[in-house]
Amino acid sequence: MSYVLVFGQFASIAVLLFWGGWDLPWWACLLFATGLLLFAWASASLGGNNFTILPDPRAGNTLSQRGIYRFLRHPMYTAVLLCGMAVSFGAPSLARWVALGVCLVVLVLKVRYEEGVLTARHPDYPERMEGVPRLLPGIW
Repeated sequence: MSYVLVFGQFASIAVLLFWGGWDLPWWACLLFATGLLLFAWASASLGGNNFTILPDPRAGNTLSQRGIYRFLRHPMYTAVLLCGMAVSFGAPSLARWVALGVCLVVLVLKVRYEEGVLTARHPDYPERMEGVPRLLPGIW
């Protein structure tokens, strides 16, 4: 299941990046840059042995609650969605709209799968993450 989710994520990202123009308005460039900065902050906050593209945590992983992880459980997924929204709204195409929808569905499924695995490995995960939104503060 992990590899299917990752394939879906990266296939939709590829469509978002390469199936449309890059003549973005300033606000879309700002949104895209915000996504990239969020991704960089999340990478720096995650900790050494925790990064993986798979929703399965590495052996010996720890639960990060520092940096952006104090405010979001899955900030890298939020970053992907911000960048996807920037190109989909800034230089729209049917392919990008479909890819953004697919990406959102895949990332929600990936969140649910990943949180199940994290709960199995770290029984205190739900308690530690209580009050921390998954992807968007105030929404989910």
